[in-house]
Amino acid sequence: MPTRSVADPVEASTSAAVPACPVEHAIQVIGGKWKLLLLRTLLLNGPQGYNQLLASVTGISAKELTRNLGELASSGLVTRPPGAPDRTLPYALTPLGEGLMPIFKDLLTWGQTLPSAMAAD
Repeated sequence: MPTRSVADPVEASTSAAVPACPVEHAIQVIGGKWKLLLLRTLLLNGPQGYNQLLASVTGISAKELTRNLGELASSGLVTRPPGAPDRTLPYALTPLGEGLMPIFKDLLTWGQTLPSAMAAD
């Protein structure tokens, strides 16, 4: 019986015995417009306070910012001083979050190849 070096995505999604696809898991952790933009801001600018992040990510509401930062913290990508109610205390990337830098560099390179009409959408 032949063995597979890559998991069958259909089999992985229908069988409880097979772990989820790593790409699917990664998308669940960092997926969504706001998480990617928050991660980009922290990667480029370093630690940021709540209000700095709110001002840096165009269009995000305070409610969405709070929700997304909580999800990123729960996933172990972002941290901030424990029990800190002050919105000026910085959120920072953990080593796991900093590990996204090569991926964001690749996204930048790939994004520069898109036709300008497509990139503006």
